[in-house]
Amino acid sequence: MSSRLITEIGFGAIVAAALLLWLGSHLLPKKIPPLTRVLAALMRKRSTRIALVLAWWWVGWHFFVQS
Repeated sequence: MSSRLITEIGFGAIVAAALLLWLGSHLLPKKIPPLTRVLAALMRKRSTRIALVLAWWWVGWHFFVQS
């Protein structure tokens, strides 16, 4: 099993989990809140907003900056 296959399986599992959460939030909204409600609750705290900006900066720096 190559590392590329492991990576592809990992990303596939992340996509499958996201789709299952999306479907669950539409079928069972009282048990699984929609993403917009979760993000609204997370963005109330300043520390979370700062962490999100830093995470986006890190992703941009490591994946989008060409050296």
